[in-house]
Parts: sequence; structure tokens; C-alpha cells
Amino acid sequence: MKLRLRIKRGTVKEERYDSFEIEVSEGMTFLSALQKIKEEIDPSLTFRQFCRAGICGTCAITINGFPKLACREQVLPYAMLEEEVTLEPLEKFPVIRDLAIDSSDMVTEMKRLRSWIREFSGEVRIPPELSRRIEKSADCILCLACQSHCPQILEEEYLGPLYFAKLYRFLEDPRDQEGEKRLEIAVEEGNLYHCLSCNKCNNVCPKDVEPATLIRELMTYTDTDGQGK
Repeated sequence: MKLRLRIKRGTVKEERYDSFEIEVSEGMTFLSALQKIKEEIDPSLTFRQFCRAGICGTCAITINGFPKLACREQVLPYAMLEEEVTLEPLEKFPVIRDLAIDSSDMVTEMKRLRSWIREFSGEVRIPPELSRRIEKSADCILCLACQSHCPQILEEEYLGPLYFAKLYRFLEDPRDQEGEKRLEIAVEEGNLYHCLSCNKCNNVCPKDVEPATLIRELMTYTDTDGQGK
């Protein structure tokens, strides 16, 4: 069985689409398909990869309009449809080349938000139920799929589902002492209430973090004036 891939190439200034046809084998992922093209057809093809285990988020690309982890998405179901599949870089991010995007702004923003436990000392016992809530948001692998698929990201001042999920994680953690500050950032700097509640970020998250659900949870921390409870 063969699969035809239409891949967006180049940069924003000089972009084009190239088509490749490859033989499909059972268990092949889109990352394996990209590696096959690079090794056997076009060594100039550029994409990101690292662990191949679906836990690092580096290989996220757009497959037929939806953000997916290339190392997890199976090729065979697409090949059975006998239609050409379009691969593109994640939307809303600068393109370095082909399928590789520049995610450096995400690192800068995570540092600005101080996404780590602050001013913790002593011993804190975390109940199992709370631990499960924290773990859900902590499962985020920073793949940027939610940011790419969020329609509200077009609003320049909207922080985005990835960062709200991270803020929720620390707001819930009893070891962190900056909850009030984090809530202020979410509401005043991140425009928390501009979320469209469309659940698109939930639908594309490969780790089932459900950022939209966590955003609604964040909203319960504020009253009608947008101040912390």
C-alpha cells in the first residue's frame, strides 16, 4: 500500500508544496514516514524529532489541518483512504524551514510566568484528589498543539491555553506561594475571560490535559470583578 504526502516546504518568504509517495508498512507513524523520505528521497527535508515516544512534544506538525504528534499518528488509516495527506508546520508560529517552527518565544514566556514552584519550604501533604488534578495539568509536554489550534491566539494579548494550563497547575499546588500573583497574570495580563470555550484545544491535546477545562476551572477562582476569591 502506498501513501502520497504533500509537504509544505521552505520558509514564509519562499514556500511551496512538494509531493512524495512512499510504501506504507503496518505500525508506521508519520515521523517514520518523514524519516523514510529524508533518508531515501530528499535529505533536505527538515522537521523536528527527538524521543519518538510521544512524551517530548518536539515532532508536532499539522496533518490535514489538525495538530498531531508525528511520532504517535499512524499512517495506515490515512493510506486506506487512498487520498493525498497534507503535512504543514504548526500554525501561528514562525517557520524556520519546512516543518520546523521557532518555539523560542514559548521558552521566554514560560520564564516570564515563572513556571516553577516559588518560595516553598517545609513539608506539605497533598491529598490524592488534589494530586490527580495537579498531575493532569502537569502532563503537558509543551508540544504547542493547543496554541496552534486555538482561534483566539489571533488576539495578540490572549495568553493561550498552554500557559493557562501551566498557571492552573501552580495555582492548585499548595507548595506554591504565588497563587494570587499567578491569578492576576491570568486575568489582567492573559485575558483569561477572552477564552471562546470552543474546546478546540481539548480536542487536539495528545496528553488529554484538557486546557479548556482547566481554563474554566481558573475562572471559578475569580468573582465577577475579576479579583481573586
